[in-house]
Formats: sequence, structure tokens, C-alpha cells
Amino acid sequence: MNPSTKISLRGVHKSFKGRKVLDDISLDILPGESHIVIGLSGAGKSVLLKCILGLIKPDSGTILINGENWFSLPIDERLKRMACVGVLFQGAALFDSMPVWENVAFVLRRQGMSKPEARDRADEMLDLVGLPGIGDKMPAELSGGMKKRVGMARTICHKPEIIFYDEPLAGLDPVMSDVITTLMKRLHERMNVTSLTIAHSMKLVREFSDRVSMLYEGRVYQQMSRDEIDQCQDPVFKQFIEGRADGPIQLTDHGHDKEAT
Repeated sequence: MNPSTKISLRGVHKSFKGRKVLDDISLDILPGESHIVIGLSGAGKSVLLKCILGLIKPDSGTILINGENWFSLPIDERLKRMACVGVLFQGAALFDSMPVWENVAFVLRRQGMSKPEARDRADEMLDLVGLPGIGDKMPAELSGGMKKRVGMARTICHKPEIIFYDEPLAGLDPVMSDVITTLMKRLHERMNVTSLTIAHSMKLVREFSDRVSMLYEGRVYQQMSRDEIDQCQDPVFKQFIEGRADGPIQLTDHGHDKEAT
């Protein structure tokens, strides 16, 4: 393992009801890297992310973040370490009862920041994602694309070192998908963060990744730089990135287990 690796997984296994979802996963996410994980529905992408975040406990294996096994620490120490992490959930996961600015500043307020200072930071982050002046609106007043951008403002409000994106383009039209992709690229460059993204969109992979890993049958099946994608002749990988139904992938019910998406 590179000693400067931000996230390192070694021999991670996870099964549900006897079905292997993650099978001996080893993966390194390097400092400052944008790493995207792709794969069919049911390939284990979301389970992988939940294991890294500590929401699901692996059956075996090691996960290190900044060189430490956070999940061997007492819960209060683990929560302190999590302060360097931001997460954009698939549905933005805003609190409907809070105005936008309080959603954005939620982590800061939990960390003890004063209300005026938190409001100023929230407004700054909303400006950064192209939504000035909406801090007093309620989530119900926002479009899907606006909610996604508010979610991004909340993700970066506490200035994390590592960002996790869970299907950031899910449910968006092509125009808003392009807006969010452009915003992700701008934030990545401006904040110099390390990011791990779970995605289906090959357009996002081509525009945002430094490296891409494909999960297939519970394993890291392929891993390559963005520039190597079109040169890869592996039939399983090519079938996936070209979005074809004909090929070596057996298109059975890969998504039958909700935990294995």
C-alpha cells in the first residue's frame, strides 16, 4: 500500500443470506484522485460505499482511511475522523423541515459553529454551486436539480478532504446532468479533494475520472485510467461501456438483492 493512500481496501468480503456481494475486494484511492466505480445493478457498488463509510460491517478484510482503521475506533473517535469526509447521497437527502441554509450548514451547526457564522458559510457554498439567494427557501420549493446542488453545497460546506458521490446524476435530465458534472469537476479542482464516485454514466466517467474500476461478480474486474477506456478490448468491459445487451454478460436479475446495488 502507498503510505499516502487516502483509502485502502484489502481482502474485503461481504455476503447477504449466503450470497457473495463483495468477494476479496482490494482497492486504493490515491490523494487528490477522482476514482469512479462502475458496474451492473447488483454488482455491489453501493455495498462497497456503505462498507467504506462504516454503514455496513464487512464480513472480513481491512479498510484504511488516511492510514487508519477507523472502524476499530470507539464511536466518538470515529465521528471525529469523519469530519474530513463529505457525502452526496443519491437523492440529496435534504431535511424537509429545515430551510435550505440550515440543510447546508447542518454539519457545521453539529460541530458547534455559531448560527451567524454557519449562515454566512452556507450562503458562500450556495453561491459556489450557482444558487445564490435561496437560503431561506424550503426544499419543497426546489427542483430536482436544485436539490442536488444544495446537497453538493452541504457536502462541501465543512471543507472535507474526501468526498463520496453516490450516483450523483441519478434522476436528472441530460442538461442538468451536464450542469452537475461541470460543477463536480470545478469543485474537485478548486478544493483539491480526493473523491470516490459510484456511477452508471459513462459520460461522467469520461469527464470526471482519473481512474475507473469495474465491479463484476463481486470483484474488481477491471481497473484503468480514463485514457485507457477506449483501448480496453475485454468483452465484458466493452459490453458495459457501450451499453449493449448482446455479449458475455449474463443479463439475469442482477438487482434482485436491494443490498447489492
